[in-house]
Amino acid sequence: MKLFRKIYVQAAIGMLLLSVWLLGWLLYETQKESLHDVIQYEVAQVNQQMQRFREAVPTEKMTGGYDSRTKEAVVAYHFRTIFGSDGALFLNGEEQYNRTPYTYDIENLRSMKDTQKQGDYHFGLSVSDVQTVDGKKLLLFYGEKNAFMQLGKSCEVVVCKDVTDIYVRTRRLLEQGALATVLALLLVGVFLYGGLYRTLRPLLELKKTALEIAEGAYHSRVHLKKRSRTDEIDALAVSFDQMAEKIEEHLQSLKETNEKQRRLLGSLAHELKTPLTAIIGYSKTLMTVQLTEKNRVRALDYIHSEGKRLARLSEKMLELTGLYESAEHTLELQETEVLPFLKKLEDLTAFRCQKAGVRLELSCKPGVTQRMDADLMMSLLMNLVDNACKASTSGGVIRVTADERRISVCDEGKGIPSEEIAHVTEAFYMVDKSRAKTAGSVGLGLALCAQIAAMHGATLQIKSEEGRGTEISVVF
Repeated sequence: MKLFRKIYVQAAIGMLLLSVWLLGWLLYETQKESLHDVIQYEVAQVNQQMQRFREAVPTEKMTGGYDSRTKEAVVAYHFRTIFGSDGALFLNGEEQYNRTPYTYDIENLRSMKDTQKQGDYHFGLSVSDVQTVDGKKLLLFYGEKNAFMQLGKSCEVVVCKDVTDIYVRTRRLLEQGALATVLALLLVGVFLYGGLYRTLRPLLELKKTALEIAEGAYHSRVHLKKRSRTDEIDALAVSFDQMAEKIEEHLQSLKETNEKQRRLLGSLAHELKTPLTAIIGYSKTLMTVQLTEKNRVRALDYIHSEGKRLARLSEKMLELTGLYESAEHTLELQETEVLPFLKKLEDLTAFRCQKAGVRLELSCKPGVTQRMDADLMMSLLMNLVDNACKASTSGGVIRVTADERRISVCDEGKGIPSEEIAHVTEAFYMVDKSRAKTAGSVGLGLALCAQIAAMHGATLQIKSEEGRGTEISVVF
């Protein structure tokens, strides 16, 4: 919720600042335009009044026998008639008429004209900035007229206009706009709160699910509700669920592998117990009892054969464990021609077949290829040939055949009971335990073969009939 509050507060402050700036800018522009319109209107009015004033004064009679005071009184009369209480008349810099409630510094008004640019003139009039006097906002219009030089005096006119109403209306609009802005912000804030909550809710679900997964509940998922439109956060939640599924699958795979290795080690410990007990017993006998030469040789031979069996057992256990752990990283599949590969197998197993008294026959068309890891596949086939030698009797034949889909090893031995076939690929499972121990078997051969076949995307297919032999095929 900290992120939710942070985003909400920042968004609310941003909207508030934007609203205040926009409201202030609109009111400023409104006030500015209102003042501009008033100035344009008043300039036109003052110019009309100035024209009427110039036309109303009988300048042709002003050159007659009237004295100066009478002439000034006539000018002041016409000025009062036209400008009323909004203007002030100055002759030679001296105030002649002023019915406004204010007094004016004519020198400053003249300097205002001097400082204003030519473009700021409004038909010969100079306009002051807004003046604040006794809480009122005033605009001053200053102009000179040379039409009355017959008096021998310069004529200057100042017109005062009260624009306080514009500022009052602007302030009223500001108050109304502020109230409307607050109400609008409250309404928008409600929608913003709901929208942000709906948008960020997947993040809250992500946090909750991540904590559950961290505590060991690997099956937990975000499970967002279906929406008509999705955004990046929804996509993140979906990706998180996919990642969690992959992690759970990986952990399940590791769990299964660990379980296999645990069973493997348990079976190995059970298998090690019997030969180790015998080895310890025979070695202790040799150390404490005087045996005949024949019995001594027999004891040493037994210790030697059991030691070799334990060595093979350890090697196969390590090999099988290594396949479980790093098969994906060690497999090197290459397109391999099968016939030369089988001839190499024949060379490697020649001594074993000769010792068992069996003959190895190969059958494969030239040019047949298969995509495989040559080392692992050779280990698999050597295991199958070794098992076939153990099952065969002297003078038997072991046939190795291959085509585009399979490689098979077939013997003419004792065969496997049908109810045992489903179990022969389990680690340490042996059909004939007495024969297996006599032959030095440890029960890991077919389990290792099945694992190697699976790594190649193949299956180990076993066909067997008691008394007629066994055919084991690697089917790609």
